[in-house]
Amino acid sequence: MKKTYSQMLEEIEQLKQQAEEVRRREVEVVIARIKDAIAFYGLTEEDLGFRKKVEKAATPPPPPAPAPAKKKKRKSRYTERPLAGPKI
Repeated sequence: MKKTYSQMLEEIEQLKQQAEEVRRREVEVVIARIKDAIAFYGLTEEDLGFRKKVEKAATPPPPPAPAPAKKKKRKSRYTERPLAGPKI
């Protein structure tokens, strides 16, 4: 006997629920194994890569680079001389 479309959809939904339950149980087992390994080996968050290792003798960050020197505006050489003409 062939299954109908609605029967297949119901079966799919049941399989999804079963798969989620199996996944939850497997996750619990995996978490327990991880916790056991962490305790056995004395691993830290730094060892597992969850935190950056703190250096004991951390060097201070370098000071910021000095700001570039401002260019001086040059005066026009023509404005510094008096106008040509008779001196009074």
